[in-house]
Formats: sequence, structure tokens, C-alpha cells
Amino acid sequence: MTTFLLILLVLLMAAAVFYLARLSRSQKRQLTDLRAEEEAIVAEERRLFGFLHELGEAIWREDQQLVMHRLIVEGAMRVTQSTGGAIYTYDVPTKRLVPRHFSEFCAALHAVPDTVRMQAKENPGAVLSFFRRADISPEEGVLGRIFSAQKSELVPDLGLESGATALVGPLSFGSRRLGILVLTASKDARRFNANDFEVFSSIAEQSAVALANALAQQEAARARADQREIDTAGEIQKVLLPDRDPQIEGFAIAGKNIPARRLSGDYFDFMPLPDGRFGAVIADVSGKGMPAALITVMCRSLLRSAAPAGASPSAALGVVNRAIAPDIKEDMFITMTYFTLRPGTSSVTLARAGHNAALLWRYASGKIEAIHPPGLGVGIDTGAVFERVTKDTAFDMQPGDFLLLYTDGVNEAENAQGEEFGDERVQNALARLAVASKAAPRSIIDGILEEVTAFTGGKRSHDDITLIVLQKTA
Repeated sequence: MTTFLLILLVLLMAAAVFYLARLSRSQKRQLTDLRAEEEAIVAEERRLFGFLHELGEAIWREDQQLVMHRLIVEGAMRVTQSTGGAIYTYDVPTKRLVPRHFSEFCAALHAVPDTVRMQAKENPGAVLSFFRRADISPEEGVLGRIFSAQKSELVPDLGLESGATALVGPLSFGSRRLGILVLTASKDARRFNANDFEVFSSIAEQSAVALANALAQQEAARARADQREIDTAGEIQKVLLPDRDPQIEGFAIAGKNIPARRLSGDYFDFMPLPDGRFGAVIADVSGKGMPAALITVMCRSLLRSAAPAGASPSAALGVVNRAIAPDIKEDMFITMTYFTLRPGTSSVTLARAGHNAALLWRYASGKIEAIHPPGLGVGIDTGAVFERVTKDTAFDMQPGDFLLLYTDGVNEAENAQGEEFGDERVQNALARLAVASKAAPRSIIDGILEEVTAFTGGKRSHDDITLIVLQKTA
């Protein structure tokens, strides 16, 4: 009996040792598995942080647009250990999703035309080339559906005979839809799981923020470049304006241009002509900004070319009109007044191409005459009608008389109640200023501008302001 108990005890102890040994091996395996899982998570986190670091640095690179899309795709593939990926951005003008980076081994994301399949028999790279240049509708296929829904998905099977699974997520920032990110893997190689989807969702979110920041940087840089160009153009435009009041026997003249913006759609010019005459022009281009400023430069160059030929004011304006009318947009035109005089005489010849009437204040009567010969705006007709309608008018000026030319930035200046300064106030200001004991062209211009400023309460005019004043001195 004692021997039996002893044998039984030995067997029990052996079984216990065997069980403990097996338990120890199982625990070791579990511990090893946990450590491997922990290391995988840590490695994945390192890859993710590395990706985010690279993404952050790319935002500030000068060539960010060249590398950002590739960096997002390749970084996302590296983090999730995918075999392929692509990124599309949404093009607002065309309303299409445009491929920006399509990796070499990315699965097919939409149908391939038969013609491309035929080409691929001789050129294996034809399909990849197709995917890299083919934009798609945001309303078709898996990508379109997910982009429209603006919700990431784990797609178990892409179909299209690709045998691939995919992670697909929209890239959006606030209400701005930027594009879509796709990661693919062969179902034979691996299958994405819930953890992959969670990591991918974070990648898509951070990529959208990076893209939005990059776009903001690009837009700001473009705005700064545009502003530099506008500033440069504004300086050039100022150089083209007369920098001093010319000396004319028997006359005094002054002009001033105040742009509503950096660039002006108005201009004025003084031109001593080769035949001894003197010419002056004032012009107002419909529209504002760079297009209007370019038209003013064209008008100046064309008139300076046409005027010295001895042509009358209307004939010179006709030359300008024939040259410029075919090249400007249908909704643009230019109003101009151009006059010539011969120093030492009293005669002035004036032509008006749809511009405000010139105002002539007579010293002898203290009254104002409106000088408005018939004329059509430059650019409205290509030639024959303009030249038939636009006529010269000649008049004499006596010592003490003043002639005022102005653009509609003066008479259309508005006060806080929306009331315009108006032509009547312009005439009253001219009559009041002309009788002053020290009246001169420059003082009359300054006085009119002071009255406009007082009327508007100092509010900046919504339109360019330009004035020319001619005085008969002797």
C-alpha cells in the first residue's frame, strides 16, 4: 500500500511538472505574441509619426506641390504596409477628380478602355500611364460614391478583376472638398483590418489638413506675386503720366490722376506735336484693374503714334479706334476727349469720343458752356461708324477763360447717402474757383478735389478720378 501511494505520488508530481512545463511554454508564447504585437504597434506608430513629420515639412517647401501628393501616397503606403496607392484632387472648374500620384503597383480603380488594353499587349506600361492621366467623375464608381458621401470605407473587394481590397477616404477641410486618397493591397497578400482602417482614417484627416495648408500657402504666394506685379505695373503707369505742367505760349495747363485702386483705368497725356501744335487727351476705360490699365497704355501709345501726322483730333481718335477695337472685349470701351491748340493763338480744336462734355468757363460773362461735339466711344465700332459720327469742334478762348475736362469719377462720387456729386456741382465748383484772384489750372483742380472730398466725407471714390484744366493766359 505504501509502495502504491509512493508510485501514485510520483506520477502526480510528474504530471504536475509536465502541466507546469506546458503552461510555461504557453505563457511564453503568449508573452512573445504580445511583445510582437506591441513592437508592431510601436513600429506602426513610428512610421505614422515619421509620415506626419515629413508632411509637416513639405508644407513649407517651395516645391511643395511637386512632392506633396507623392509624399502622401508613399507615406500612407509605408505606414499601412499597402502595395499600392493613389491620390486624386477635385478640380472645381471641370468638376472632375484628377490623378496627382498613382503608384506603380496600385490596383485598377476604374474601368480600362479596350483601346488601352490593346496597347498594353505591346506596351505593358500603357495601363499605368492611362490611370496616371485619366480623370474621373465624382459621381461614378467606388471612388465617386465615397467622395460624394464624404465618408471613409474599407472596401473588401474593388472588383474590376483586380483581386484587391482597398482603403478609400475623402480628403476634406471644413466644407472644402479637396480630393480622395486610396490604398490598395492584393487579397492574396493581406487583408486590411479594423486597426488598418483606423490608422488610414487618421492619415486621410492629417493629409487633408496638410493639403489645405499647402493650398493656402500657394494661394498666398500667388497673391503676393500678383500684388508685386500690380505694384510694378502701377509704378510704370505713373511714369507714363506727365510729371510736370508744360509751358505753352498764351496758355497754362495742369492735370491730375487719382486711381481708385493701385492701377487706374483713367489716363491723361500732354503732347507737344512736331508741327508746332500742342495736344492734350483725357480717357476713361470701362472696367478696372489690370485689363483697364493695359488698355490705357495701348491708347496712349496709339494716340502718340497717330497725333504727330498732322491729323485733326477726330482723325487721330479714328486711328486709335481702328487699331484697338478688334482687340478688346465686347463689353469694354474707352471714352476720350482730345484737343489740340497752336501756342500763341486763341483757337482750340476738340473731338469727343463718348466722353463727358468739356466745360468752358468764360471770364467775360462768368458763364459756363458745355462743349460736346458728337462722338462714339472707342472700341464700340471697328471704324466706319465711329469716323462718321465723331466730329471736331473749334472754339476760341479769351484771356481768363478756363476749360475743364474730367472723368466720371468726379461727378459720380457718392456721399454716405448714396447721392452723386453730379455735373451741376462740378460746374458750380468750376465757376466759383475760376473767379478767385489767384485762379490757375492747378488751384482749380485742387479746389474741385477738395469739394468732392468734403461731399463724400473723405470716403475713397469707387472710380478713378482724372482732371485736366486749360487756362488762356494772354
